[in-house]
Amino acid sequence: MNISKIMRVAAREFASTAMTKGFIIGALVLPAMMALIIPVVLLLSINAQPPADTGKIYILDRSGEVNETVSERLSPEAVEQRWQERAENAKDFAKNILGNNKATESIDQASIVIDTPVFQVIPTAPDVDIEELKEEMRLQVASGTVPADELDNLLAIIEIDADATRKANDEEGFGVYQAFFRPKLNEETIGEIEGSIRWSIREHRYLNAEIDRDEVTELSSVKARESKEITEEGERKESSGISSFVIPFASLMLLLMASMTGGQYLLTTTVEEKSNRVVEVLLSAVSPLELMTGKIIGQMGVGLSLLMVYNFVGIIALITFSMGDLISPLTVILIFIFFLLAYFMFASLMAAIGSAVNDLREAQSLMTPVMLLMMMPYIFFMPVIRAPNSMFSTIVSFIPPISPFIMIMRVASNDPPPNWQIALAILLNMIAVVLFLWIAAKVFRVGLLMFGKPPNFRTLFKWIRMA
Repeated sequence: MNISKIMRVAAREFASTAMTKGFIIGALVLPAMMALIIPVVLLLSINAQPPADTGKIYILDRSGEVNETVSERLSPEAVEQRWQERAENAKDFAKNILGNNKATESIDQASIVIDTPVFQVIPTAPDVDIEELKEEMRLQVASGTVPADELDNLLAIIEIDADATRKANDEEGFGVYQAFFRPKLNEETIGEIEGSIRWSIREHRYLNAEIDRDEVTELSSVKARESKEITEEGERKESSGISSFVIPFASLMLLLMASMTGGQYLLTTTVEEKSNRVVEVLLSAVSPLELMTGKIIGQMGVGLSLLMVYNFVGIIALITFSMGDLISPLTVILIFIFFLLAYFMFASLMAAIGSAVNDLREAQSLMTPVMLLMMMPYIFFMPVIRAPNSMFSTIVSFIPPISPFIMIMRVASNDPPPNWQIALAILLNMIAVVLFLWIAAKVFRVGLLMFGKPPNFRTLFKWIRMA
């Protein structure tokens, strides 16, 4: 093979893909937009709320004790105070995620307007027929209209057993309550109503048992200072959730995205050149093997560019949030090594498929097994990440072509594999790369000038033997 020709093909392939405005915008603008959008999304999430429900709630309290407490608990003032506290807690949660920066200041200064539901609690007689109350709700729902006075809109009917606050006997225990809701109520509204009913029933159980609720709450509440991790540099915020889940998942996504992007571009350009008969002109200057090698190397540069950009953005984000030590330099190096191994295997398959078909529609049937292989790391994510050094995780990390994706998850986890396993995985994948490239070269050489009916897998095996 002529190295000069291969590099010319690679440079042309890289330039035709990576030097376009669309690719540059997608590669550079997307990370910048994400950095700008995250604080905005957090602000919107804090303020996002569905329209508040307004209406009446029938309380059929057969115990005769809960009505007054429920009415106080669901009063407009009490509901508004609880919802405002939740909004402030959401702001604190968002600030903890973002750390100390300008985005945190903007969230801290953001004013939150809470549109709280308004309830009118109507106690009913203990002996009222609940079916009559249900019929009123059925008629309102059937009419499909909201009453002129929104407080006449029946939201819920609550039936509380007579022994809900006092045991009828020790064998049966306490009674229960049952709620009947109008369709399509907000989940927040349902949660507020049911939470208030449970709170009120518990309050009277405490009173009847002569137990102080505040004392019970104090005894059962165990507070703690902020968790810390001890590192070589000193103390830092506890980040087990990020290091055990986010970092491995981000590493997997980086590898998949970079491998798939380069591979898809390789498939597309190969099919286009074949269908337009450009490949016949190219083969007058270079051999099929030189053309395939140059195209694979050129699109490798595309995937590598994306991987470098997103790696840089991710590392800067971790440093910004004082979490730079969550990912080691070795992990970054291994991401690039496993990318090269994964890319060459999948690019070989893409090049073989692209050379064998006449258009992208024909490529879909041959692409199905490849896409299934690409989905395997997603399927194995949870078993691998929960037990990185289990027998299953160890075995699948040695099976090409999914081995690079599984191994990078294990490397980025809280319990990385031994160095010998990493070295063995790299060696096995290097052997697999040679095998995949050999098979792809056989198919590429025969299929590039084949036109007409698209081949099936049996035909592809014949081409491999022919070449």
